Amino acid sequence: MTAQEPCVVCSIPTEHKCSSCQVVHYCSRDHQKQHWKQHKYDCIPARIKQDAKYGRYLEATRSIKAGDVIMKEAPLITGPSQVTPPVCLGCYQLLEEGSIVTCQKCGWPFCSEACTRNAVHIPECHYTQQRGEKVSISTYGIPHPNYQCIAVLRCLYQRDHDQKLWAKLQALESHNEDRKGTEKWENDRKLVAEFIWKFFKLDGVFNEDEIMQCCGIVQINGHEVPLLEPEYVAVFDKISMVEHNCRANCNKSFTSDGNIILSAGVSITPGSHISVCYTDPLWGTEARRHHLSDSKFFECSCERCSDVTEFGTMFSAVKCKKKGCKGYLLPDTFVLPILHKTKSPDPNTRGLDNKFWKCNACKDEVSDAIIQQLLQDIGRELSAMPKGDPDACERFISHCCNYLHPTHYYMTDISLALAQMIGQQDQMGLAGIIDDRLLLKTQLSRKITDLLEILAPAETRLRGSLLFELHAAIAETGRRKSLTEGPMVMLGYITESRKILQESAELLAHEPPELPEGRLGRQAKINLLQMDELIKNLSAALPSPL
Repeated sequence: MTAQEPCVVCSIPTEHKCSSCQVVHYCSRDHQKQHWKQHKYDCIPARIKQDAKYGRYLEATRSIKAGDVIMKEAPLITGPSQVTPPVCLGCYQLLEEGSIVTCQKCGWPFCSEACTRNAVHIPECHYTQQRGEKVSISTYGIPHPNYQCIAVLRCLYQRDHDQKLWAKLQALESHNEDRKGTEKWENDRKLVAEFIWKFFKLDGVFNEDEIMQCCGIVQINGHEVPLLEPEYVAVFDKISMVEHNCRANCNKSFTSDGNIILSAGVSITPGSHISVCYTDPLWGTEARRHHLSDSKFFECSCERCSDVTEFGTMFSAVKCKKKGCKGYLLPDTFVLPILHKTKSPDPNTRGLDNKFWKCNACKDEVSDAIIQQLLQDIGRELSAMPKGDPDACERFISHCCNYLHPTHYYMTDISLALAQMIGQQDQMGLAGIIDDRLLLKTQLSRKITDLLEILAPAETRLRGSLLFELHAAIAETGRRKSLTEGPMVMLGYITESRKILQESAELLAHEPPELPEGRLGRQAKINLLQMDELIKNLSAALPSPL
């Protein structure tokens, strides 16, 4: 028998609950309608839970299908990035000297008169007026120190002007104890805290703990919003509870007005943790873990990080150089305590970096120092490569296959660039490239999309873009085949291409038009209509069965 819980409106025991979130109970449809105005802000298919390991996190309350939107949320605070040239403090557009409007109250520069009245500008305008002297910005196009504190100042302002918002911000993780003593902490104290005290004359209004707490909140919970160049930062409420996983089940995107969208990248079962990837899923395990440790102050030990083969992909594996051996080298584990250069090393962790990489075939061992030197050399070679040169990419792949596994992250990085590059240099597009290059584009696109399904199935933005490239390559192959084998052979290729394009359109459905992926998603919808017409015409031209 289904357990009964009190109706949220009248407290009468009932087994009926909201079908979307499966959390709130109602005794009748009338009470559900009555409560909707309040409940709609919290109605997501996940509940907030908490434990010692994860802190606050979100747990799915029902089955969620791939592609479903789990939540859409407006930001609590927005602001320019900490290191940024002068931008409009209303809309974050990059400012150019000679085409600015200054706020009459405080002197901060904007792109338009309307933006000077944007409510997000109130905090710095308020404190600048209290300061008694207007701001004067004279240099544009290069990072300006006055902007380093804006997002933090906007958080601090809420303490005395919006207690509800202040409470939500203070509930977010800041990792202050972990950050103390690091180089980043000292820089924030000097460039943010001291600037707020001296420039805005707020010494005695906000103490160091309050300022550094807000620095941590913005640093740990801030999302870079890529709608503009440069990107700006936004801090959200519920989305900040979504935990990290290197093989996440969800992805995030943004609406044109800066709201965040969390959608399922794969099907999610009830009771599962909702997760996104805080780092680049196409980095190797060591790079991902170091980035998370340095920027988010935790050491990842997710299923992917804990498996040195990364689900059998050998994504970080190095080729064994022992004569006659065809095996690959990996360490016993990547999940070791990370020694921070910015803090004094813990004597209990000494010796953990003296690991060895072992061959999966001949069992030979190579010291970590030798492997790291090899990877650094290849990394430098990669950095020195000319940009936008397919031939250089092919030479890199041909050379480094002697040292790295075919799906190593360096090989994948270059293969991805090459797959996207082929057909972009010629004015005729794919029609202007030779057959071998077209085949290579097709093979690389298939290989990487298959790899993404294993390593990062929720990375829909990249997978959708690659599938678009793949559909175009298959359609072009069909066109060429039809020239020698007749038009009917094209039908099979176009049908396959359409199926891939449909998946691409679905994966890119939530991307805004400001991003290349959003524009690609819209183009995919146009192409689908054209392909449907082509398939219809090709099918009509087929000879009738006897």
